[in-house]
Amino acid sequence: MSRRSRTGRRTAVVLAAAAVVACVRAAPAAGQGVRGWASSSVRLFEMRPLQLDTAAAGEAVAGPDGRLRIDGNPVSCTTPTIPCTYYRPGASETAVVGSQDVGFTAWGFGMTGLSFTGLVRARDRLRGELDWPLADDPFDVLVAYGQLQRGRLRVRVGRQDTPSGLGFSGFDGGAVRWDGTGWWAEAFGGRSLARGLNETRREALRGIEDFVPDQEAYLWGGAAGVRWVRTSLGLRYQREIIGDRSGLVAERAALDFATFLPGAVQVRASADYDVPFGQVGKAHLTLRRAFREGRLLAEVEARRYVPYFELSTVWGFFSPVPYREARLRLSAGLSSTAGLQLSLAARSYGDAAVATVFEPLEDRGWQAELNGTWSPSQRVDLQAAWQVDWGASAFLHSLDAAVGVRLAPTLRARLTGTTFQQFEAFRLGDGRALGGGASLEWAATERVQLDAGMLLLRQDAGRGGSDDVWNQTRGWFGLRYAFGDDPALRRGGR
Repeated sequence: MSRRSRTGRRTAVVLAAAAVVACVRAAPAAGQGVRGWASSSVRLFEMRPLQLDTAAAGEAVAGPDGRLRIDGNPVSCTTPTIPCTYYRPGASETAVVGSQDVGFTAWGFGMTGLSFTGLVRARDRLRGELDWPLADDPFDVLVAYGQLQRGRLRVRVGRQDTPSGLGFSGFDGGAVRWDGTGWWAEAFGGRSLARGLNETRREALRGIEDFVPDQEAYLWGGAAGVRWVRTSLGLRYQREIIGDRSGLVAERAALDFATFLPGAVQVRASADYDVPFGQVGKAHLTLRRAFREGRLLAEVEARRYVPYFELSTVWGFFSPVPYREARLRLSAGLSSTAGLQLSLAARSYGDAAVATVFEPLEDRGWQAELNGTWSPSQRVDLQAAWQVDWGASAFLHSLDAAVGVRLAPTLRARLTGTTFQQFEAFRLGDGRALGGGASLEWAATERVQLDAGMLLLRQDAGRGGSDDVWNQTRGWFGLRYAFGDDPALRRGGR
């Protein structure tokens, strides 16, 4: 992107922020109201990214585990005449990125129930050449819609992001919702946005347009639900098509259910259905109950997960393998100042439908987590977390701890420490990564908050680990400012 283009985008962001501030200042005189926040952050990253490299097949040496390696890095070799490929640590790189978020809701435009909600984000690469995600995307409009609320009828027009059992679906269009007595219904539709990016599909996928349809996509659907006593049931249907109606992008439905059984047992369940493939995707059933006057909370969950891919990609036709998981969570309040949470899970993977020569693929996984909190005084709090995740061809063992100290009524300091061991997925071998950091949080006023911190990660490489590939330095600085007032609170004597 040219420097002129970046300068233009920055100017647009500054003007947008100035317009918001102007609305805030003009609100009392114009009989309008604006409430929101602005958040600025600067982040520093220094690390050694992995780089793909090649080597002659004769350079690979079998390691203690029988696998071929080059300088301790696992390699992939096919035939003696084709070079082997492997990942090695590259040179240390640095990135300093900044972002600015502004979110607000404005009302009082001369029409009862009319309001406008917006959330915009600007970002820039301030220094360094490290390829940080979205660092070259200077401006995003995440949410920008007008809303009219009249009794039980709600109408929204603009850019919206709707979380549901089908994930986060963004679109530019309209949505109409009616809340009846014990039931509700909604219809929506518009131009579909790329998931996770909140941008039009053609712009978001510009770098790989040769492999995706060079057209916009449109989303439409509906949702409805009922509520009675302590039970709710909701159904959502959603369909996306290519702009010229030449193909289908996705067609899915989701069902959500929640109720209370006798004995104060809370039940939550959900499932989604992929219509083109004719199969159930993600699903879960959770039972939760409190004991000993709420001091002990037990939760049992059964979950099924299948990776989801849109029809505009070929990945969904490779039959992604689902897994099933059973999990038990226990949360206990040991005292008024201490708490403990334990989580145990077992996972089973489906048949990968591949041929194996020496031994079958691993299809089991286990996970255990233990978290504890303790506040020995009003000024000090301690947190610790231990985790083991042993899955198919991957392993993670980590320990995190933090100590928070309130130095003053508006100033808080925190010291953190971490260590983890991980092999296969990121090639730490039997070495460990060690890290520590410190941060400060300061509430300068009721509206202004600042925070800053630094984190260092260093690798204690063991047998089979890549040399200091996990060494990282991270730093951050944040400023958040809240503007406007809630009229309901103001009338209440605030």
